[in-house]
Amino acid sequence: MLKRYYAHRGKDIFITSGSARDLAAGSFGVCAIGGGAEGWSVVHVGPEGDVADLGGDYYFATAEEALAFAREIIDLLIDGGEPEGLQED
Repeated sequence: MLKRYYAHRGKDIFITSGSARDLAAGSFGVCAIGGGAEGWSVVHVGPEGDVADLGGDYYFATAEEALAFAREIIDLLIDGGEPEGLQED
């Protein structure tokens, strides 16, 4: 199983071709759907091991796009505001 590790603002993010169940509690995951051919999803593993799909019905074409979304979610959780790209001037 492929697993690559990233960190953003102290939060763990794993890109994996395996199941989100293999991720540690409290971490974020970018998971391949159909080996990546069907897209990528962004998940969070809660303290009890429950997995939440953060993209809902939306999936990403590339792992890089999903990783960028995961970083934006982390920014929202920490800052409590809108991501930079969505703020109005």
